[in-house]
Formats: sequence, structure tokens, C-alpha cells
Amino acid sequence: MFTPQLRHSTSAFVMQSETGCITQFPAIAYCKVTFDAASYRDALFSEYGIPFPSVLDKTVVKRRAEYLAARYAAGQLLQNAGCDGHVGTSSGREPVWPAGWCGSLSHTSGHAIAIIAPRNAGLTPGIDIEMFDAKTMRETAEMFTSPEERRLLAACGLAYETALLILFSAKESLFKALYPEVKCFFGFEAARICRIDTSVHSITLELTQPLTPERRQGCQFTGLYLIAENHVITLIA
Repeated sequence: MFTPQLRHSTSAFVMQSETGCITQFPAIAYCKVTFDAASYRDALFSEYGIPFPSVLDKTVVKRRAEYLAARYAAGQLLQNAGCDGHVGTSSGREPVWPAGWCGSLSHTSGHAIAIIAPRNAGLTPGIDIEMFDAKTMRETAEMFTSPEERRLLAACGLAYETALLILFSAKESLFKALYPEVKCFFGFEAARICRIDTSVHSITLELTQPLTPERRQGCQFTGLYLIAENHVITLIA
């Protein structure tokens, strides 16, 4: 899924950074960072050249650290692409990308990731990263899956809780990929899993309801997943 090109350590906050491209979609660049929330300081926004948004004024340190780590990753990609812009934040808290670019951000405990692609590449990138928590997956499965989906996941050959997490994450990635186009919120029930191919780490989702005249019920999206030591990453493009 990832073809790394550069790895380096930067600071006490951003402990490691890796940039490269998505193997199956070379037009998509990625940056993964490992960060230490305990080393966060508000001054880091200025040091990294990232505007401090008003939406963070009343948030806790953990939220500020996650926001900064994801925007740092996006900034590295834009800088590498020769763009001096930055990723803003809309009134609805969605990322606002510089003209000519699209992308997606995600973060979880100690990890953040950003992807970007030229807008004229015809891609709708969405990415999500989630930490493993088998107990939570078992307890919340009915909130984001149907009985038919759970039967498919139980028979796919992966540990059931891992398969649940992949599907949860893939639906999050699908939302991030489609929201800039459909401009409306939709729930987990708006898409269902059709197939998961463990040999190539792919997952196919199908819309169960129309979102726009172009994104009709039955439209399918095939994404990728990566199982890491303590987290899962999914991508829809």
C-alpha cells in the first residue's frame, strides 16, 4: 500500500516522519508521523508555520496535538509538491485544501497521516487510521454493521475483531472521500461491504442509498487496508 521514499526524525513532538506514495495510486502522496502528545506546546504551531484555528481555542491538549500532527504531515506533502499553502479548516471542521489539491487527514493515539493528490488526477482520496481495540469492536459492531456484513466478516479469514475494525475504518475513509463532493453527512448504513480480499488487502463497499445523481445506490468503491502492529489504515480513492 505504501511506497516509502524518505524517513526521518524531526523533534520531540514529531518523533518520526515517513513520506512516499501510495503504491496502487502513484498520484497520491502520503506522510505518516508518529508524535508524542506529551511534548506538545502551542508554540509549535508558529514553529511549523501552521495557523492556529479558532476551533481549537477551547479544546484540550490531546485534540490540539492531534490537529497539529495531521496538519504537519499535510504541510510536508504540500511543501514537497512546491505548494506554499496550508490546509485550512471550514466552519464544519473539514479540511480546506489549497487550490489545485485534494486530500484527506486522519489521526489516532500517537499516529497521524495525510494524503494529497492533484485535483486534476480525478481521484477522491479518503484515509483513516484506527487503533486496535477488540473489546470496543465487539461491543459496537451493531452500530456500524448489518447482520449480513458481520457474517461476511466472520468468514473472511481474518480475526473477527480485526475485520470489524477494517470495515469501520473503510466506512470512515469512504465518508472522507465523498463528503467534499456530496456535501452532506451520511451514516454507516449508507454503505455495505461487498467483498474483502485478504490476498491483496482490498475491501469493496457499495452504496445502499443515493447520495447524489452521480453517486447512486449500488455504486461500488474498492479500497485498500493495511494491518500494522497496533493500528489499521484504510484508503479509498
